[in-house]
Amino acid sequence: MDILTHILSGFAVGTALAGRSTGTWRTKTSIILFSGLGGALPDIDAISMWSKFDMTFGRLFGLSHSGKVIYSAKFWYSHHGFMHSLMAALIFTLVLGCLFWLFSKRERNSSLIGVFCKYKLLLIGFVSGFVIHLLQDMITPASSWGGVRLFFPHEIYIGGTGDIWWWNNYNLFLVVVGVILVNICLLLIFRKDKVRVRKFTASVFLIGCLCFAWQIMRIGYNFNGKNYTDCELKSKEIQREILGEKIYRKMEKLDNFLIIYF
Repeated sequence: MDILTHILSGFAVGTALAGRSTGTWRTKTSIILFSGLGGALPDIDAISMWSKFDMTFGRLFGLSHSGKVIYSAKFWYSHHGFMHSLMAALIFTLVLGCLFWLFSKRERNSSLIGVFCKYKLLLIGFVSGFVIHLLQDMITPASSWGGVRLFFPHEIYIGGTGDIWWWNNYNLFLVVVGVILVNICLLLIFRKDKVRVRKFTASVFLIGCLCFAWQIMRIGYNFNGKNYTDCELKSKEIQREILGEKIYRKMEKLDNFLIIYF
């Protein structure tokens, strides 16, 4: 799945968790932003596709394979390898909590556990965004990996169902954006009513997850084992049928405008 939807999915879970926060808007915003960071982080392993990877990281670590080979291979540092595992989610969440403790003078007078408790919603958002990314990648085509290495260090790859194409899942993007916008409005409207905002934002996120699953089922096509160009055309054809010509054209215009794969 595209990196933009991954990040926004992290933001979406962050808005639900922000509804549970009794802190300031700065605290709520931090929860949302770090949830988005968690949603983006797993794809750092795609850096092997960077044009200068071989002359930088490849040379630094003495790698015997080119970045393009590494990307599609099944090395632990390949795409969909370690960085797409529950172990990575846990390790990076622990590292983030430790960094909060180390770089805050006030927190260093507190216990590490105390710091983790203080920032628990932010850390939960981060790890949730990370895990949501893994789940979203599990429903993309198997490609050369056959899924994601979810239970690293075990070598088994899980997923690769091909229920959605890699890109242009405009219907799913719109569901995620809808959750974010509605929840931000709820955070503003019920900012003084902690009980309602907590219940409403959580409910909106849950409804969004159900709509997300429903939209996947509406696609009704398996993208595994088919030509890339054919899949790209089929995916856009399905999007046109689901969204209608008017909305599809607007989303396609946005797609063409963005410099990232979407």
